[in-house]
Amino acid sequence: MFEHITANEIAGYGVGALLLCATISAPKVDSFIAASQRSSLGMCKRCGGLKLIACSKCKGSGSINGRDPFSFNPVNGVYQSKGVSISCIKCQARGHFCCPACSKAPQT
Repeated sequence: MFEHITANEIAGYGVGALLLCATISAPKVDSFIAASQRSSLGMCKRCGGLKLIACSKCKGSGSINGRDPFSFNPVNGVYQSKGVSISCIKCQARGHFCCPACSKAPQT
């Protein structure tokens, strides 16, 4: 089965696998480096001194777009139609949360 594979093809597969692993792990490495830089500067590791963290569901915008044809998000018992923006339920349309690591304000 592998008799006709050359050394160049094997090297290509190896480089491709390394590039795929680097692409998958890049966000984790980036967040690790950012957290270490923040701590060396005396800032909060999670928010960088902003005392706010963006909502993970709406990505900080406060609204969710209903353009995915396969999603059915119930809103007050009625399914949203395509292309309609609705308020984010997780952050209550604010787009952010108080940082739990450094903010003294109560979370609501």
